[in-house]
Amino acid sequence: MKKLLIYSIFILTIIVFGSSCEKLDLQPTSSTALMEEQVYSTYQGYHGVFLKIYSAMAVAGQGGAGGNDVSWDGGRSVYLRSLFWVQEATTDLIIYRTGSGYGIPSTVTLNWTTGTEFPQYLYYRAYIIIALCNEFLRKTEKNVMEKYGVWDSAKNEVEYWRAEARFIRAYQYYLLCDLYGAVGWVDDSSPNGTYPVQKTRKEIFEYVEKELLEIENKMMPSNKKIFGRTNQASAWFLLSKLYLNGQIYSGTSYFDKALTYAKKVITDQNYSLSPQYIENFLKDNNTSKEILWAIPTDTDKMQGEGVTNYLLKFPLSNYMFNFVDYGISETWSSNGSLNTTFVNKFLPEDQDFDPTDPWCDKKKDKRALLLGGPKTATYKANGSVDKPALVKENWKEGSAFITSVINYGYTMTKWRNVTKDRAKSTPTKYSNIAFPMFRIADAYLMAAEAILRGTGGSRAEALSYVNEVRNRAYNSGPYSSTSNVANGEITDSQLTLPFLLDERARELWTENWRRSDLIRFGVFTKGYNWEWKGRPTSGETNHVGQDVDDKYNLYPIPQNDILYNPNLNQNPNY
Repeated sequence: MKKLLIYSIFILTIIVFGSSCEKLDLQPTSSTALMEEQVYSTYQGYHGVFLKIYSAMAVAGQGGAGGNDVSWDGGRSVYLRSLFWVQEATTDLIIYRTGSGYGIPSTVTLNWTTGTEFPQYLYYRAYIIIALCNEFLRKTEKNVMEKYGVWDSAKNEVEYWRAEARFIRAYQYYLLCDLYGAVGWVDDSSPNGTYPVQKTRKEIFEYVEKELLEIENKMMPSNKKIFGRTNQASAWFLLSKLYLNGQIYSGTSYFDKALTYAKKVITDQNYSLSPQYIENFLKDNNTSKEILWAIPTDTDKMQGEGVTNYLLKFPLSNYMFNFVDYGISETWSSNGSLNTTFVNKFLPEDQDFDPTDPWCDKKKDKRALLLGGPKTATYKANGSVDKPALVKENWKEGSAFITSVINYGYTMTKWRNVTKDRAKSTPTKYSNIAFPMFRIADAYLMAAEAILRGTGGSRAEALSYVNEVRNRAYNSGPYSSTSNVANGEITDSQLTLPFLLDERARELWTENWRRSDLIRFGVFTKGYNWEWKGRPTSGETNHVGQDVDDKYNLYPIPQNDILYNPNLNQNPNY
């Protein structure tokens, strides 16, 4: 049995973390393993446990780059990398090389089974975090803190701590509801050692809704925001996201409520779109007013192969440093590339990379942060190339599902370990880029979608939300700058749900929403296909995607959990 006893974690060791008044600092300040009584005997100990809840989404475990809270490889199973795999790698966004193992081929082609590793990682990571939250909530009851002699020193902060722990727990259940449907449920009132009872998908939806509504006014107000921590606007955002998907999760539509909470985010004066799209994906993105919640990282003190370090390295080869300053010192030799279907969502004139324009300022849509060039690119004697030797097609005619994707398919320049002043970087091994979990741009698009689906509001209002996002993308209208090439606004006749699905792809690619979007629009398994979707990975030469069984709208519950917990039933047809 795997070493993660996720439902009844008894915290015997914990790293004590420090914090900054302006930016959540998740790195360890002490490597000393402390017994429970020692941990909870001081304010610093309590604060360390609180920050462990956040850090569990950033690092694999308590041992730096080599540490791990689960028995799988700490690099490939780290939380945000796992989330990317289940929400982005299974969609029209990317293709991954088959030689990587671990169930990668069956995952990216929508052929996974109950034994495929990648769909299991996020499941176990989420329950570890739920267990941490439950334990923290038990230990922050007033009578417990008084017993440890900590109440007086922490009482002014503990309400925020508890609300944030409940938020993080609700977010994990939101993901479990979205990805796996009916799952086991346990909270801080559940006795340690008991098997979780399986709740229906609708019941999990209702639980998340109830939790978020209860803590909405207990969260830190957004005018006191600390980068890396959640606050009241985070709760509004997640409520909007929950309600937007409510018909999928519960069978009832909640588009009116999705609009209400999206507008709460939009009208919050403490947040606004960044002047430049790319500023949200650089190492100083903690200065962006657009990001509601982010997971920070640090090249020296939070080393590991997850968070944005993974997004930087997996699609790159070293020769690509000839064109773009990525700010890192190593790559993973092009383990993946962008799907041609995704690249084609951008204007044809914006798709190819211009070596004289590494920041894509000359493009109309500045979100087309793509690295690729014509087949005529040539390598020079010194190892450099005049243009990226990448073709847009991520297949080779007549060849089976490719084991090496180098030169097949474009890659990306969206994530860069550099600052927005564009000063030449000193490359580092690990990323300093915080991962933006929630952005206000998404709230604009959620509001527009809710209106188009028939709730309150007008088409003119929906159009204004979409054009706000597109004007920033094109640096036109109120976001006009010297890099403006074209007007990003669309007309009312262009505003349709299919257009909005594509707009979400252009705006939010690699940010872990794509699978959920495709399911909500009814096109994840059938009716819309991309390269290699549904194709066998052994000997298959036909790259044209095909419809797959609707069972793939949910991932299977890991078989080990089915075996060990008699209360759990597997999802249909697995």
